[in-house]
Amino acid sequence: MNKKRNYSKEFKLQAIELSNRRESIRLAADELGIRSDMLSRWKVEFYNHKKEAFPGLGHVRKQKDKKLSELQTLKKELREVKLERDILKRP
Repeated sequence: MNKKRNYSKEFKLQAIELSNRRESIRLAADELGIRSDMLSRWKVEFYNHKKEAFPGLGHVRKQKDKKLSELQTLKKELREVKLERDILKRP
C-alpha cells in the first residue's frame, strides 16, 4: 500500500537546489529517495510561482485566486450600481 508523504517547503527547496547541482534530476531524486517526476514538478512550480510555491496544506494559491475572482465580481457589480444610480439621478 502506498502511503502519501508530505514534504515541507524547506525540503522541496533544498531538493530543487540539489537537483541544480547534479548532472540530472534523476540522480538528485535517487539521492533523496523520491521520484524524479515529483522533483521535476516541484521545479516547475517553483520557477513558475517563486514565493507562492509550496503554500502548504491550506492551498493558499487557490484561495487567493478565489478571493481575486470575488473581488473582481464585486467591483463590476459596484460599477453597475453606480451607473444605475447616476442614470436615476438625471432630471
